[in-house]
Amino acid sequence: MHSYKTRAAFVGALSLVGALLAPGASHAESGRFNLHIDLGLGAPLLGELGLSNTGNQVTLGAVGQLGFDWQIAAPFALELTAGGGYFFRGFPGTSATGQPYFNVALGARFRFADNQEGYMNEPGGDVLGNYWVSAHLGYHRFDGNQFGVDLGTGYEWSVVRPLQLGLFVRGALLLDFAAGRQHDLLVVGGISASIELGPRAPRVDSDGDGLADEREQNRWGTNPNNPDTDGDGLNDGLETRTNTNAVNPDTDADGLRDGQEDANASGTVDGNESDPRLADTDQGGVPDGWEVAHPPHNPRDRGDDDEDGDRVLANNDACPRTPLGTEVDARGCAILRAELVLDGITFAFGRAEILPESETTLQRAAQILRDNPTVRVEIAGHTDNVGSAPDNLRLSRARAESVRDWLVGHEIPAARMTVRGYGMTRPRAPNDTEEGRAQNRRIEFRRLDTASGRTSF
Repeated sequence: MHSYKTRAAFVGALSLVGALLAPGASHAESGRFNLHIDLGLGAPLLGELGLSNTGNQVTLGAVGQLGFDWQIAAPFALELTAGGGYFFRGFPGTSATGQPYFNVALGARFRFADNQEGYMNEPGGDVLGNYWVSAHLGYHRFDGNQFGVDLGTGYEWSVVRPLQLGLFVRGALLLDFAAGRQHDLLVVGGISASIELGPRAPRVDSDGDGLADEREQNRWGTNPNNPDTDGDGLNDGLETRTNTNAVNPDTDADGLRDGQEDANASGTVDGNESDPRLADTDQGGVPDGWEVAHPPHNPRDRGDDDEDGDRVLANNDACPRTPLGTEVDARGCAILRAELVLDGITFAFGRAEILPESETTLQRAAQILRDNPTVRVEIAGHTDNVGSAPDNLRLSRARAESVRDWLVGHEIPAARMTVRGYGMTRPRAPNDTEEGRAQNRRIEFRRLDTASGRTSF
């Protein structure tokens, strides 16, 4: 990782002039040039004022540092620093009550995860900043003139443009090769501030999807080198802007890829498209994926989610053409009870000819038999008490045979049906009124198995 960053820095140095003049979009919350201020408390851990020479008593000091960096190629910047402070203990063997400190150094600063969404006070921005590491070589004046190397790290939050505030810790090893002298190790920690002097460093968008590499890695979890991380046909940038999931090809888990639902990749629901954020675009209860896989169902039309009106949704309806008003089970199939009165089948007076207005009831009866393909039924004919008993017996059977023949003509196997005429022997109502006699002129289904219950339609 570090070797890669170092190579990137040398490449950036070779193309420095071009990089400074390039107009590209600048969004990183650090500029090409930045001012850094560190303020903190420090302590020598090794050396004349180190713990071994002070009886393990910590010598505290106030230390400040001013830095200026020139960002050549993200995340690398050249940095010049100068600082100083005062430690509240003199060197052993002297009468001094404190020891001043001064340094100037040149080195590098690496800004990792440099946020590119803007400061907290900018539209679309947030408080996230950058994690940094710096290292320098330079001159230090502490226990005499010394050569030193320091290493620091910290995190800064993007508070208000152009200011970032954070915390840091830094260690500096001060070398002293004079006979009898000790090397010093200073450790400092405190608060840091960075001021963007401008222009802003270029935003890095390797795959051109409209998302900064930094934000892809640290917020969205997408691949900065692939504009369509989940392969659903929609650009990562579009998905993050429109609240679809850029790492899940089917955001709403409806069985359709997001790119299938937003076919024109507009980020809006257009024409006959379904919504990739809603599993059921028309809110009718049937998932979009099922409707698309079962034409002519339309995910934008809730009316076809229960096309036969039996309150069993189409994706669970094993009998999708049940006539309106038919009693159905959980599968959406018609319930055929032990006895079913086929109200609505009428005949010409005194004859077995079925009248046209019987068509709706006959269609429903046929569908009931289709929905219950293993059931055998008796088609029972009944009459009122008008006429002689033998004539009514013959007429009731003839009418039952007419119904059977109609059903056979509509693809119901004859072997599933028997016919029987009961004449006027089993009335439903008294025969002393026209309304009662009309109820008694009827056709019934009787199941030839052990089912129970009686109903009519």
